[in-house]
Amino acid sequence: MSSGTASTVSASAPTSAIPATQVGGLGAAIWSQLFLRVASSAGLLVIGSYFADLQSRGIPITSLLLGAVTALVYVTELLFAPLAGALSDARGRKLFLLAGPALAAVAVLLPPVSSLVATMPPLALVLSLVGASRLIEGLGSAVSVPATLGFLADGTDDSPRRRGRQMSLYELASSGGIALGAFIGPLLWVHLGLAAFLVLSLLYAVAAGIVLLVREPASAARDQAGTGLFDLRRYAAVLKNRELALFIPAWIAVNAILGVWITAQIAFVLAGNLHAPGQRFVGSLYRNETQLSAILGGYVLWFSLCVVAWTFFLSRLPKLPTLFVTIFGSIVACAGLVAMNHGAAPAAFVPVVALGVFLEAGFPPAALAYLADVSQVYAGDRGLLMGLYSVILGLGYFLGNALGAVAAQFAYFDGLALLTVVLAALAMLSIGLLLRRHRVTRCAGASKASASRGRAWAAPPDRPASGTPVAFCVPMPLDDS
Repeated sequence: MSSGTASTVSASAPTSAIPATQVGGLGAAIWSQLFLRVASSAGLLVIGSYFADLQSRGIPITSLLLGAVTALVYVTELLFAPLAGALSDARGRKLFLLAGPALAAVAVLLPPVSSLVATMPPLALVLSLVGASRLIEGLGSAVSVPATLGFLADGTDDSPRRRGRQMSLYELASSGGIALGAFIGPLLWVHLGLAAFLVLSLLYAVAAGIVLLVREPASAARDQAGTGLFDLRRYAAVLKNRELALFIPAWIAVNAILGVWITAQIAFVLAGNLHAPGQRFVGSLYRNETQLSAILGGYVLWFSLCVVAWTFFLSRLPKLPTLFVTIFGSIVACAGLVAMNHGAAPAAFVPVVALGVFLEAGFPPAALAYLADVSQVYAGDRGLLMGLYSVILGLGYFLGNALGAVAAQFAYFDGLALLTVVLAALAMLSIGLLLRRHRVTRCAGASKASASRGRAWAAPPDRPASGTPVAFCVPMPLDDS
């Protein structure tokens, strides 16, 4: 029997956090994100319909132009999320929670300006205004998301159970908002035309208004180590944390899986004029986009229900083993899909896919809760750390899109499933290394008496002044093998 083990996490510049009891309005922050996601998702489809209308009137809009312009949102989000997160550490979260949707509310009014100026606006004017709109919307997201996650982490430091629940609700608001926005976007354009952009602006304004219910100390009470400016040395110090560095590849891989499936690629493979010998799904929904929408809607509904279910027991489960199992859900789902793609009875394998999706749904809230836990030792740099969320999300989606295109080109639906399995295996390897680190790393100073009682503990950190190294130990059960 081996002695008890625990993991050690070091930080070079820890700072004091806001007491969780002084933070209020967590629900308001989540509701704000819901409206922000609805407006963002609906806006993307409204812009697509707007471009289609311009094309029908003779303006030379192409799919390539549409894709390039709408993707600009990720440029500012990737560039500015860490900076905005760092600033929220020093200036307080509420200002950034408010600024994000406020910026987007203004930005979304830019695209229709060209059509108000001229009946047949020049292409350059259209692209300039839509491009500027997307860049500013990306800035709004970069400002809002890290501050929201930092705020939720601040307000749940005293309750792991509450943290798991709040992070699950955040993920539900995010995915549910995107799904709802995708549903209402086309309806807004059909019934309102250019006035749809005004409705989108009002949705963003509602998101900003809800933030007024958020409460945090006026002084921000943070005792910051830095000025809030983006300091590469601070960022590098955070990334040296092994608990985080080993986790990032897993999170990128999981977001890449989302990028493989939640894109236009799956619609092209299923509903395109394609045929692949032995693959039932390829081209099966050609000229039947309504059924495709129903299938994707059913997936989103089931995924959302699963996220709700995870809110009830996520806080009671150890996070790393939970992350490992939830990633394995992707492999389970792919096994069921591939079997049906090659002729297996849906009645036998739809439950397998449903089980896999249920497991998958636990990863985002568990990952956010894990990141919030790691961020406790970086209380003063928590927003900076949460800025990684947007960066990882964008990078993962980009890789998933690019690799998914290659996989679908050579193996169609099977290619998407095989790529998913590879990405899931890489993510599980990353989490496996974290689990191994937790099992073999001994906590410095842990007494033999503590180990003999079955768990190794170290005193919690006292959050010393800036620059003082800190180590804390995560209690781990004995290895009885």
